[in-house]
Amino acid sequence: MTAPRAIVCGPASTARIGGGLLERASEDLVSPSGRFLLVSSAGSAPVADRLRHSLAGRLLLDLVIDDREEAKTLEAVERIAHAALEAGVRRDDALIAVGGGVVSDIAGFAAAIVLRGVAWNVVPTTTGAMADAAIGGKTGVDTKAGKNLIGAFHPPRAILIDPAALQTLPDRDFRAGLVEAFKAAWIADAALAERAERDIAKILARDEKTLMDLIAGAVAVKAAIVTDDLRESDRRRLLNFGHTLGHAFEAAGRYRELKHGEAVAWGIAAALEISARRAALAPPAAARIRGVLSALGPFPEPDRDPEALKDFLSRDKKATSRGIAGVVLETIGRARVAEAVSMDEWLEAAGAARLS
Repeated sequence: MTAPRAIVCGPASTARIGGGLLERASEDLVSPSGRFLLVSSAGSAPVADRLRHSLAGRLLLDLVIDDREEAKTLEAVERIAHAALEAGVRRDDALIAVGGGVVSDIAGFAAAIVLRGVAWNVVPTTTGAMADAAIGGKTGVDTKAGKNLIGAFHPPRAILIDPAALQTLPDRDFRAGLVEAFKAAWIADAALAERAERDIAKILARDEKTLMDLIAGAVAVKAAIVTDDLRESDRRRLLNFGHTLGHAFEAAGRYRELKHGEAVAWGIAAALEISARRAALAPPAAARIRGVLSALGPFPEPDRDPEALKDFLSRDKKATSRGIAGVVLETIGRARVAEAVSMDEWLEAAGAARLS
């Protein structure tokens, strides 16, 4: 069992990573009043059951929500808010989100707006949520116009990352979520990327030591970036590597054809094409990244229809009259933002993207 470690993720947010955390969750979860509102998904029931036992007598609300991407809507947030208010939530109570990125996005947004903001905690149960979605306090929902276009910055007080939470995670979800962990290494930690690439067979076999090394490294990368730029005005944009086209691929598939991590994998493959032209990314580095993406897959082919992608890209939050900002890789471990990538360049990269 890996010994827990703590990583500060901003002024009031701490991630604890390691084995045994679920057993002592009542000691690490934060609530000024000592009362909690539990929001979980059906798929995270084994973990939620542990928390129900640990927090017996302290749960004001126990709500199970739909964790499909199509359910990440304002209606879902409204359901949580109304349930919390009906349960008698107070400003000094705290919410706990248990599940993947969809649950943390929805529940965190609800925590941000109920009574104009209550504290919240997150216990991620997927690799993608552990490495990325649970860290940094970006919460929100999707709309017909695109992904995550309505939301708030509201960092969780405590993040508990225990490998035991992954025991029942389906293999497809496990592999897709690892894309986010490798993404963090590729943009800011070359040594982590090299270790994880070398140990990828162990990671895919869910070896606790190597898996937690990758996830803890990804959390450390994101925590350092988020601490410098809490509201995504500058450096935090680096975390969007692969997400510009990734979000478009995901939306074009109606949030059903591709898992989020799979869409990001294709977005990274496209970003490698742009990185070669705009940041002189060396072919061997691009080949290493494609090799990892291939090992994590196989991932379903995305919808590359230019008209569909153009529609979603034009609504991207980073779009301006000069183009759409995107993250390019100069080398493994060093990235930068390209401020004005034209629509034609994005669409060309989408068509050229490959995972091997």
